[in-house]
Amino acid sequence: MNAIPELDNLRQRWQTQSAPATDVAALRARVAADSRNNVRTLVVVALGTLAVLGFTLLRAMRSDEPNTWVSVVFVTCFAVLVWLVALVLSRGTWRPRDESIAAYIDLSIHRCRSVIFAAPIGVVFYVAGLIGSLAWRQRLLGVEWQQLLQAPEMIIAGWIGAPAYAIGMFINARVHRRRLGFLEKLRRELGED
Repeated sequence: MNAIPELDNLRQRWQTQSAPATDVAALRARVAADSRNNVRTLVVVALGTLAVLGFTLLRAMRSDEPNTWVSVVFVTCFAVLVWLVALVLSRGTWRPRDESIAAYIDLSIHRCRSVIFAAPIGVVFYVAGLIGSLAWRQRLLGVEWQQLLQAPEMIIAGWIGAPAYAIGMFINARVHRRRLGFLEKLRRELGED
């Protein structure tokens, strides 16, 4: 027997209380905010891609070295490959299939899985682009490896940028992994599984 009956009564009420209802408006607002962020990111990445392609093309047009056109082909092919993979990974992440709570949860889950899966792929593409750039400069322009590895752009893009990018991608994937766990639990609680 409990010495304080009010505590026992309070405990019983707490245990019989139903789970809090899902805030549908908050979930829809979160999906809308994520959609706006996805569009902003898409625009920034598209502009960055166009800037890199434009810079590479401009450099090739101004150069007397015929090998610079090889870099235009390499950069263009690499950009197309990265965009194709990104489009495949983002398939089905743009809008919910309907206005139901299940559709919003499914969309959020799909987005989380896409980000988690894309993290190692993004790191591989970053390193591949860096290695391709170094190999192009070494083979076609005849720059020595020692000079390449000590160049300011290599220090920024390689020695600092690569680890920073990898850490950022994996932290982002970890955040999305936690969110995915929450969303999957929410879907099970709502009986949407």
